[in-house]
Amino acid sequence: MADEADGLTRRDYVTYGGAVIGGGLLAGCSGDRGSESTTTDAADTTTTTTEAETQTTTEESTYSATMEPVGTLELESVPENFVGGWGFTADVMTALGQSDKIVAAEGPEFWFTGFYDKLPGVSAPDPDSLDRVLTEDWSVRKEFLYELDPDLLASDPNRYISYYGSDESEVEEIHDNIAPFFGNVSRRQRGEGWPNWPDGESYPYYSIPEFVSSYGDVFQVSDRATALNEFYRTAMDEMRSRVPSQSDKPTVGVLNARNNPETADGFTVYNPHTGLEKTYGKKQYRDMEVRDAFEGEYGGQSSVTLGYEGLLEVDPDIIVLHFAVNYRDWKGKDATQATVEELRSSSLGQELTAVQEDNLYIGGTPYQGPIINLFQTEMLGKQLYPDEFGEWPGDVTDDTLPDIPADEQLFDREELAGIVTGN
Repeated sequence: MADEADGLTRRDYVTYGGAVIGGGLLAGCSGDRGSESTTTDAADTTTTTTEAETQTTTEESTYSATMEPVGTLELESVPENFVGGWGFTADVMTALGQSDKIVAAEGPEFWFTGFYDKLPGVSAPDPDSLDRVLTEDWSVRKEFLYELDPDLLASDPNRYISYYGSDESEVEEIHDNIAPFFGNVSRRQRGEGWPNWPDGESYPYYSIPEFVSSYGDVFQVSDRATALNEFYRTAMDEMRSRVPSQSDKPTVGVLNARNNPETADGFTVYNPHTGLEKTYGKKQYRDMEVRDAFEGEYGGQSSVTLGYEGLLEVDPDIIVLHFAVNYRDWKGKDATQATVEELRSSSLGQELTAVQEDNLYIGGTPYQGPIINLFQTEMLGKQLYPDEFGEWPGDVTDDTLPDIPADEQLFDREELAGIVTGN
């Protein structure tokens, strides 16, 4: 294990390159940081590496990649391994053909890999095989990180402060002595009092294509990132263009797949339209323009807890169980199926229109990069608008996701797989 008191480690020379100054380490940052008012697209927030630039940086032994809040990293070589977050960055890396480099994660149990089976030649590690860099009480296993000795932490350092109880000095130590942070919390709107390390200034959110571009720079696969983003944007534009008008939409309730009156205080109902435009946690609901049955019921919050009476008062046409793909196998139990059985067996639940008409659907994970988001947008489109997109063929309690016939698929699996595998 590397000693915390040691001076420069292997990574100081390999990863940071010329950032070693006077026996100390410049924390991988250079240049000015962006701001929410000036960052508008991938061209503004990432350093794009063309083939010519790759050749130049090879000769100069350094190249750079940029993502706020850390800023610009100067690197001498492509990271050989990295620590992931809660599934999002792992999906981005899988899309870029880098999934074999993940060695640990903050929350591997939230990385849903079931969609990769639908892409020929695409594979990823079993999340259960990954070490967790957090303790059971969500503290950072710092000594373990020293032992692991990763090349990159694909995570926002402010998550370590806000979620895991690290202080700024510990985050700086990890960033300087173990591996640089390179991530950005953009799943949902950051809460009041967000720490904004390292300089106290707020920083922008990123869209999925912007993440793809930045991580493509880090792993020197910018051509693949460009192709992936082109495919992703085209497919998403096509799906969005086919969403029916408001008058033809059913009302939808988005419920947590694990919370019900038997396991919690009641049903957790999410506002599908919360979050900024670039946040990705509920992106499929935004893109499919969900007609929220519970609009106006949240009291300014992102969710509300209701019993059966509250559900019946609104009575949505369709219920989508958010997080259901994760909760089908949760600590050895199928929490999604338990919630479905509760709805179907309760005398009050049986009065719900969605239960009577069998309009209970499996919902996606909010930890979605480009691959997962494409599949989950297609899944939701078929669940809500079968006349336009074709029916969703799976049952909410199925153990595996269904195969969609080729002529009913909303994007080309073969083409996507070719980009992911580099073919």
